[in-house]
Amino acid sequence: MSAGTVLNVRASSGSYPVEVAPGLLDAVGERLRALGAEPGTGAMVVTDESVDRLGYARRVAESCQAAGFAVTVAAVPPGDASKSLAMAELLYNRLLDAGVRRNGTVLAVGGGVVGDLAGFVAATYQRGVRFAQVPTTLLAHDSSIGGKVGVNLPRAKNLVGAFYPPAAVLYDVEVLRSLPAREWRSGMAEVIKHAVIGDPELFAELADHPVLECPPPERAVHLVSRAAAVKVKVVEQDERESGLRMVLNLGHTVGHAVEQVSRYELAHGEAVSIGIAVEAFIAVARGWLDERDRLRIKDVLTRHGLPTTPPDYPLAEVLEALGYDKKHGAGGGWTFVLPRAVGDVAVARDVRRDEVEAAWENARKEGA
Repeated sequence: MSAGTVLNVRASSGSYPVEVAPGLLDAVGERLRALGAEPGTGAMVVTDESVDRLGYARRVAESCQAAGFAVTVAAVPPGDASKSLAMAELLYNRLLDAGVRRNGTVLAVGGGVVGDLAGFVAATYQRGVRFAQVPTTLLAHDSSIGGKVGVNLPRAKNLVGAFYPPAAVLYDVEVLRSLPAREWRSGMAEVIKHAVIGDPELFAELADHPVLECPPPERAVHLVSRAAAVKVKVVEQDERESGLRMVLNLGHTVGHAVEQVSRYELAHGEAVSIGIAVEAFIAVARGWLDERDRLRIKDVLTRHGLPTTPPDYPLAEVLEALGYDKKHGAGGGWTFVLPRAVGDVAVARDVRRDEVEAAWENARKEGA
């Protein structure tokens, strides 16, 4: 296996490694043993049907079987609709049928939906079993770190969940080569988000040399590790989102609302890109962000094939969905993360409805 990078997350609930390297799918079993999982115990690989067809779940299962674990594989339908309480109940029963006990392990092999769902099941099954993330998408370099797991309710995303850190994140960059172009672009939205939040050097690199498809392994390790390092640094300081961790939601306040109104026809990264563009307009109007930096952010998003113009959705529906965002406090204003410069963002807890309306319209006009 070629050289990779290991980032160690040192949070209040405990430490865990984030290993980024090629060839990790075939090493999951030995990594589980190194983490203290006992051979002979049960493990369930949770994946989705699209990832399952690529053979990644089978490779992870075979690696775990070779290391002495009793493994079952559960594949759920792809898409955000699988992040539901009904699907969690189905997986609880699969765990019971497979004889997985409290000393067992749940492995999430897939993207953010699989990670959120499997992590929620691991956190709540028999009051918590070992959980490891094996991401297969670029987008999941973000969602797999930090221990936020959960499911959706019909009215809003991620309203039922927990903070449940994984025992490890094992990120095999070789799987990124199989991503469709749209999924690669969607993942780059989160990479760009992390660069705007806390890595201006990475931002400059992406501006000069856009990454439009999966690069060779060495470059992929570099890209994923740099973006992930921004999240690791924030999570270590604020694991449970009491303050600082909110900065990771740049683009997500508007983005989640847009995603929901689209009935999830928009990919998550596409919605986040639109969210970043709209929220940058709010920041400029407040005098927080220089117009030149706003245009730099927009340019990097568009050069990576990402949308920055809000779709022609009824704004009232977007605002209604936005109002359910769990970051909002009990006061009169909404909570947003706004850019102040490339590499610097801040939390605003008093954003007014009319500010969002104006930013939405400005972003629409700019894209007309």
